[in-house]
Amino acid sequence: MSTERSTDVQDSPAYQRPTRFARGSAVVRLGWLLFLRDFRMRYRQTYFGYLWALVRVLAPGIPLVMVGSQFGMGGDRPASSYAVFALSGLVLWQIFWDSVTMPQWVTRRLRRLLSEARFSYQAILVAATSYVLFNGSLYLLLIVGTMLISRTPLPSTAVLGLLAIPGIVLSGLAIGMLFVPFTFVYLDFRYGLPMVSPVLLWTAPIFYESPDSGFLHVLNTWNPLTYLVAIPRSWLTEGFVGNDIGFVLSLIVFGLIFVPAHRFYNRAIPIGVERVAHA
Repeated sequence: MSTERSTDVQDSPAYQRPTRFARGSAVVRLGWLLFLRDFRMRYRQTYFGYLWALVRVLAPGIPLVMVGSQFGMGGDRPASSYAVFALSGLVLWQIFWDSVTMPQWVTRRLRRLLSEARFSYQAILVAATSYVLFNGSLYLLLIVGTMLISRTPLPSTAVLGLLAIPGIVLSGLAIGMLFVPFTFVYLDFRYGLPMVSPVLLWTAPIFYESPDSGFLHVLNTWNPLTYLVAIPRSWLTEGFVGNDIGFVLSLIVFGLIFVPAHRFYNRAIPIGVERVAHA
């Protein structure tokens, strides 16, 4: 009876299927609500609240900045200039790495909800992106504060640096979507990714100036993370660097990964959810 009534309603001339824009808006709203739900639960029993997001970056980053300035890792830069150079690179790197890891962390925390309620899996990506952008806004405050303390002038290209951040986020999501379905089955990805981060961090010139020759020069040259992080950093703190097209090329590389990664995510995550439901 109810099925017949539903069919009659859909066949009625007055019935209009939701437009693609309406469906997309609903997914964004749901993803935002999932973010708020998880955010409140995550920091509910903490005294400092979301300030822990800052500590997570500052705790390993500040010592590296201080040591790097003493060992001349910034080339001829004075200590105050190197602090801006290294910290801004670390912040942009962290935005990228948060984009890689947040989808799997959000999915793990919502796995029971996923097994009990059916909704668009794109909402998980929206929730993860909301986390990244929230953390990223706090990270950018660190750059602004450091530039004010060191009296570093804001270049005219700073707007380009800000506009590059969505591209950095999408590049991280391209990699992160490949790992999400596996986190339902293997906890190795959950434990292993934090160990990979410090290794990848040093493959790009984030805390140091890229050398003119040698193995590290070759590694930096062929590493897309070099252009994904270093060029927007220059836009934010210094200006154009001469090889700015490298950022666009790095986006193309990650864009080629994004499309198949998104398809894999859509096809594989229902299998992972089903496995959780029967666990």
